[in-house]
Amino acid sequence: FLFHHYRLNRRTSVPPLMPRFTASPGFKARPVLFIDLEMTGLDASKHEIIEIAALLTRPPHFDIINSYYTKVSPKHIATADSQALEIVGYSPKLWQDAISLRQALLELSQFAPDCILAGWSVQNEWNFLIHALEAENLPYFLDDKMLEVWSLAYAKFYQSTELERLNLANVSKLLNISVDRHKPDSDIQATYEIFKKLITI
Repeated sequence: FLFHHYRLNRRTSVPPLMPRFTASPGFKARPVLFIDLEMTGLDASKHEIIEIAALLTRPPHFDIINSYYTKVSPKHIATADSQALEIVGYSPKLWQDAISLRQALLELSQFAPDCILAGWSVQNEWNFLIHALEAENLPYFLDDKMLEVWSLAYAKFYQSTELERLNLANVSKLLNISVDRHKPDSDIQATYEIFKKLITI
């Protein structure tokens, strides 16, 4: 699936910070946003989002209706974990066309309003997004519930003798799904394909 930059419609106004998780569509009406973030570390209070890939899907069949990808320019690279940067493959040259975190969040809020987040181990993405939205004084666009694909895989493969470790790479291999680890577009595509297989097995 071809990822592309989804650019903000600058004519659309953005409301001020809303009360946390106000009433919005029922869960069956919400789009599901499969999302993978790469960060400069694991601590949302000091590390930053520097890469985002997402697939917007629509229940009940979870067909992909749009995709999003961007690099995000870090403001405080000095606080980054060097190992995290190495894993992500960060360099100033590769990130020279990156956008600001605020712009990325505005784009996501228009791209997937009232969405339910989904991902392999999506709690981390949720934490970073909430922290970033609050820091930028932007409205919440995501539900307070999440779909964690790792949990689905745990339930499905708990009795399996083929998996010693339950991670994205091993489950992808077991289900014959290709993945290039720590490349967010590849990671989230694999996560989505695993989800689709697990809900139909």
